[in-house]
Amino acid sequence: MPKFSALAWVVIVVALVTYGLLVFAITRSYYQDTRMVTTQAPTAAPEVPVHPKVSPFDATLQPAVKYQPSAEELATEDPALIARLADDYFMKKEYPQAIELYERVLKINPDDVESYNDLGLSLFYIGQSQRAVEALQTGVSKQPDFQRIQLTLGFVQAQLGDKEAAATAFQKAIELGPENTVGQEAKRMLSEMQ
Repeated sequence: MPKFSALAWVVIVVALVTYGLLVFAITRSYYQDTRMVTTQAPTAAPEVPVHPKVSPFDATLQPAVKYQPSAEELATEDPALIARLADDYFMKKEYPQAIELYERVLKINPDDVESYNDLGLSLFYIGQSQRAVEALQTGVSKQPDFQRIQLTLGFVQAQLGDKEAAATAFQKAIELGPENTVGQEAKRMLSEMQ
């Protein structure tokens, strides 16, 4: 094993310390820049509370994801694919595009209650509250035991000030599954309303 002089050891130590400080500075800069971008991301409709379906992750990070469907995907008549594309627009808060696709899904499959739920929420977020309630009530009439649409109907009605109708929808959501996450969220929203 070679022996190094004192000067060689000093140079090696200085090089390692410099390398460590450089890595630290680059890492620190990266995380500070990332935090700034994340905290400056636009929020979902500041005048309208965010529905429980949109998690903080979705509301903050998903708008940065730019998914552009191909013309082939948009020309499809597969309701599952169209709904997935609509969900992508919904998560990016591009509600008019999401609404158009949810309506296409419902023309193909008028019994798709999940699409009524998402259509109603999208309509609410762009300020078409009456159409939102109508879409949600249509979905409820098609499948009254679909828990999530009951929660969404309660949420929209509570935001519109119809506390009695909201309480009824929240109670129905709770009855359908008091221990799952939707039921727990309905309990929380009902208690906040009272």
